Amino acid sequence: FTRLILPMNWKPLLAARETDTHFVIEGRHAVERLLDSSYEVEKVIEIGVDLSREEASQLLGFKFHRSHLAIAKKLDLQPPLSVFEEGPVVILPEIADPGNLGTIIRNTAALGGAGLLLGKGTSPFNAKAVRASAGALFRLPIRKSPDLIADLHELAESRTVIGTYLGSDALPFDQLPRIDRPVALILGPEDFGISQEVRDLCHHLSYIPMARNIDSLNVASSSAIFLQALR
Repeated sequence: FTRLILPMNWKPLLAARETDTHFVIEGRHAVERLLDSSYEVEKVIEIGVDLSREEASQLLGFKFHRSHLAIAKKLDLQPPLSVFEEGPVVILPEIADPGNLGTIIRNTAALGGAGLLLGKGTSPFNAKAVRASAGALFRLPIRKSPDLIADLHELAESRTVIGTYLGSDALPFDQLPRIDRPVALILGPEDFGISQEVRDLCHHLSYIPMARNIDSLNVASSSAIFLQALR
């Protein structure tokens, strides 16, 4: 692919990894997917041509082994809810771990999800999230909600809202009644789950039955299991 050479001071952006306006992408395949997307790419950096591997490692703060980097402008993450078309919408009211977020983005894209609705928490442009998404970030609608409860009320008019929850009023996923509408799947924070306010908006509360007295899974793993079941 063509390397973009723009009159910009790009090394500080590379060292920052994420600013209010830009973010960094690592690896040839991720950069190729970026270039095929609607994102505005400021610069593609080829290791050994634009930057040595040692310089890249020093700027990034870890030993960098990949062949390409890129710097792109962030998209506005407030598209209308109508941007979500076929497939489940994955809702994350408050996700803290960027690696989990990136993996959920990848799972959602791979397993037929319509996109993600985010409340509080980490940025999808965080370097770990971008890396874990493996380029799926550039293929999926994502909305950072200014008012998650209002968005949930609107989604509940056209979708069946399923909240993942371990309480006594939740059903095992395989015991839920037949669902004939598109789904909005709410995955709670890693530590304390979904709030009572969010649970009150759910049509169903559900959990994944598990063996050997294990009571929960990593939220990214849970997303894959629920999304595959919803297919």
